[in-house]
Amino acid sequence: HVLVLVAAALCAALQDNSEDDQTCDSEAAAAQAALGSGQMFDEIAGRYDWINKVMSLGMDQAWRKALVSSLDIQPKDLVLDLATGTADVAIIEAQSQKEALVVGLDPSSRMIEIGREKVKTEGFQDRVRLHLGDAMDLNAADGTYDKVSIAFGIRNIPDRDKALQEMRRVIRLDEASRLGILEFAQPVGGPMEFLAGLFIKYAVPVIGALLSGKWEEYMHLERSIAEFPSPKQFAQKISEAGFRVLHMEKMMFSSVILYSAVPI
Repeated sequence: HVLVLVAAALCAALQDNSEDDQTCDSEAAAAQAALGSGQMFDEIAGRYDWINKVMSLGMDQAWRKALVSSLDIQPKDLVLDLATGTADVAIIEAQSQKEALVVGLDPSSRMIEIGREKVKTEGFQDRVRLHLGDAMDLNAADGTYDKVSIAFGIRNIPDRDKALQEMRRVIRLDEASRLGILEFAQPVGGPMEFLAGLFIKYAVPVIGALLSGKWEEYMHLERSIAEFPSPKQFAQKISEAGFRVLHMEKMMFSSVILYSAVPI
């Protein structure tokens, strides 16, 4: 939202006729729509995996494996991975259980394209299917999935409550069913948490911008983390959507949180 206000202010200062003002308004609206959207991720898809590894100091895959482990995927399970991106989590889910079927959804067509190539390379094209999709409007019947996951994507969903409600709708009501959410958080606590917070606030957006050439996109990453609810607040949101939160696991000095929940 800061980007939108700046864009509008610059336009107002530089242009004073009504036609130019209308142009500025449309550009500001486009900027707001792009940040955090599938369109934004289309722009950075080519270097996305590599940049993630650098920004996470090589720990991103370990976090994803912890997410998949929390799901306790069983034979014949049908798994839904939201914000699947380039399919890292979907592939790990397929690796974790040889008979499980995985559906990955993402709003970015370019990310899906790269993900399909990775799935094919791993030999999972018969068990992992990737599609364009909207987490706020899932094209699935009630109780379709045994497990639902989303890694580093819930921040970018405009209506998180609606997305959580959709996750609850499509997950099967069973004690063995699991929701797993992996997300960044603002670290709080001791000196290491303070340093982790500085790393997220200053180093991460700069590293991402330098490696991708997309400054605004990676400034959005830092802002979206700062604006995201605290772990306790977000756990309450999960509960309000119809889940019982089993545990919250803190990683990387509380900068990454794994939420595990069961539908009720």
